This record gives sequence, C-alpha cells and structure tokens, in this order.
Amino acid sequence: MENKILENAKVFYFVAVAVMMYYFLNEYIDVGLHVTYRHAFALVLFGSAMLMFLYKPNIARGITAFKDACIYSIPLLVTTVVSLFIWFAETVDAGVMSRGLSSSFIYTNMLSFALGSGALLYVFGNRGVWYNLIAILAANLLMIVTIIAQNSLAGFFSEFVTLLVTFAEVTGDVIIQAEIHELAFCLGAYLIYMLFKPRKSIAYFILLFLTLFCFAAALKRIAIIAIVIALVSGYILKLIARFNQKTAGRLAIFLSVFVIVLLVGYIALIKADAFALLEQMGINTSGRVEIYNAVDKFYEFNPGFLGNGIGFLTYQLNEFMTVNVGAVHNDFLQHFIDLGFWGYIIWLVSMVLIRVWYFGRNGNVENAILTFMLTLYLIIASSTDNTMNYPLLTGVLAMLMMGNSFEENVRATEVKMFGYISDANKKKESDLLL
Repeated sequence: MENKILENAKVFYFVAVAVMMYYFLNEYIDVGLHVTYRHAFALVLFGSAMLMFLYKPNIARGITAFKDACIYSIPLLVTTVVSLFIWFAETVDAGVMSRGLSSSFIYTNMLSFALGSGALLYVFGNRGVWYNLIAILAANLLMIVTIIAQNSLAGFFSEFVTLLVTFAEVTGDVIIQAEIHELAFCLGAYLIYMLFKPRKSIAYFILLFLTLFCFAAALKRIAIIAIVIALVSGYILKLIARFNQKTAGRLAIFLSVFVIVLLVGYIALIKADAFALLEQMGINTSGRVEIYNAVDKFYEFNPGFLGNGIGFLTYQLNEFMTVNVGAVHNDFLQHFIDLGFWGYIIWLVSMVLIRVWYFGRNGNVENAILTFMLTLYLIIASSTDNTMNYPLLTGVLAMLMMGNSFEENVRATEVKMFGYISDANKKKESDLLL
C-alpha cells in the first residue's frame, strides 16, 4: 500500500512538472539572461531524475537515457563547433559569439529538453511516452478551457466547426486563440506515433480522441501535410519490412541520404528564385519571396560559402532588415546562411542520417522507420516555418525516438555491461500502460 502511494506521488509530481513545462510557453525568468519557464522545467525534470539516480542508481537505465539524449542532440554540437570555427576564422568580437551561443543554449537548447524526456523514460520506462502526452493534453486543454471561460462554449465550438469545414481558411476571433503552434506540432508528432502503432485499449482511444481534438483546434495545414506524407512513407517501409527486415532498414538509411540531397537542392532552388516563379504561377507564398530577396545578399550557394555563425540571420532580421519579420520562416535557409555550405551538410547528416542509424541500430527496423517518419515530419513542417526553433517539439521527438524501444535498449545495455538482466529492468508493466 505504501509503495502504491509513493508510486502515485511520483507520477503526479513528474506529470505536474511536465504540464507546467508545456503550459508556460512565453514566460521567462530574468537572471541577467532570460531563461524560459519551459527550459527551467525541463531541467527540473532532469534534476529530479538525477536525484533519484543518486538515491537508488539503475546504471543501465541511466546510461541508456543519457546516451540517447546526447546522440539525439548532436545537431546542437554541430552548430556550436561550426559556428566557433567560423567566428575564429573571421575574428568576430565576443558579443557576436555570446549572442549566437545564447540563442542555442539559453532559449532553444535541445539537449535540455532531450534530457527532460530522458528523465521521464529513466523514471517510468516506456510509460514515460504516455505520461508526456498526458502532460501536453492537460496543458492544452487547460488553455482551451480558459478560452471558453473568457468567451463562451457555443462561440468556441461554432468557430471550431467553421475552422474544420473551411480547412482553416476562415478563423474566428475565439478559435484563433487556440492556435497554439508549438503544442500543435508536438501533438502532430504523437499522431504519427499513435497511428503508426495503434493499440486496442480504451485508454489509447481516449488519448487519440483528445489528441485529435487539440490538434484540430489549432489546425496547422503544413502539419497535416507532413503527417500524411510521414505516415504513407512509414506504412510503405513497414510493409516492406514484413517481407524483408534488412531491405526495409537499408531503405530507411538510403531515404535519409536522399532527403539530405533534396534539402541541399532546396537551398539551390531558393537561390534560383523558385519561389518567385511560384508567385508568377499564381501560388501564394505568404510573402516569402520578399523575405528571401531581402536575405539573398547574406549567402552564396557554392562550396566556398563559409557561413556567418549561428544566430546571425535572426539578429540581422530583428535589428537591420525592413521586411518586418523576426524570422525567415525557413529553418533550412536559416541554417545554411548561419552555418555555410559544408556546415549545413554536416548539420543535416547529424539531424537525419545519424538519428535514423542510431535509433535503428542492432536491427531495430521499426525504430529506424519511426525515426525516419518523425524526421520527415519535422523537415516538411520546417520547410515553410521555424518549427525547429520550438524546443518543446524537439523534446517530443526525442521522447518518441528514444522511448519506442527504450526498455529493450536498457536490457541490451545491462547484458553488455554485466552479463545479465536485473529484476528492476525485466519487462513488466512499464510497456503496458495502454
């Protein structure tokens, strides 16, 4: 009985901290630097798990969670090392370096959020995947309830229906308040996971319904496109895997390389004014032609383009440009301008190829496919938006990539280290929440 109470208290504490991480999207702590609440709560999750590890260490689980989080966060290492090389080569002043590093480590540090996800996995195993989703839904539903209380239930659902019927062409003053971009993209990633690995349980269908509702309340069209393409790709690879696992695994790696080539070509198309051609064809690019023309002077598409260092383009847009936007709304163009031709390619390899290879290692084809799907989702969503600047989304992607086969990886690590599987790491209820 006492153990049950302690377990429930542990679940309540970690889920409550996670809810606050997803709820406080704009608030920050001023400690000389502006540290966002969500960043602080991610570190609280990690710190709490560390205290539990120090009190009663599970070495295999700790090593697996920490290593997975670090591998997932290699793109942060790439942007830092490449930027330092550029800054030292161009002998920029310390203020430029501080500004660039602050944007990576203080505001959108993917390592902090990956460690937060790793903390939930360390404490709860695969159940951490679902506790994290519950936290997102609780935060999002609380926001929606607040919007309804400030307006009216009838008004909210009337505009909600209009939003769905017009496929977000018409958005009212009430429903637009529920367009919480960052949480919508987080839930989109979970929809991919849940539809790729459906379960037959009441809890699963309740969570799926709530996820669909909260996602639809924001209704990001680019996210829907990304979900559909990711799922189609995943289902095809899953079908191939039924006949030949190795072929499916190799195809996931090949497609990852192909995606990298396409993303390099994407920059070449932007430089060649492809978006201006789209405007001439009558396709609305939402002002991106003007933005891309404004930043055209900052880069060249050739192997000799060294780059400017992380944070350069954001600073230019906010301080000196006349296009009245704070971001280029294209994460790939931004990273190309910041990191240069070769730095951009290394960054793509770290974000796409290394993750698919690592999380699909040891013949875990399902995880390779899932990682590729989630990466494809992120890429498509980021092609017209600044989705990669959403730290909560990086944490969700880390959770799903790390968590899908976390227990299996823990047991493999323990066997490799000690030659046996302890009772604490034997498969039990951790994978049976749903």
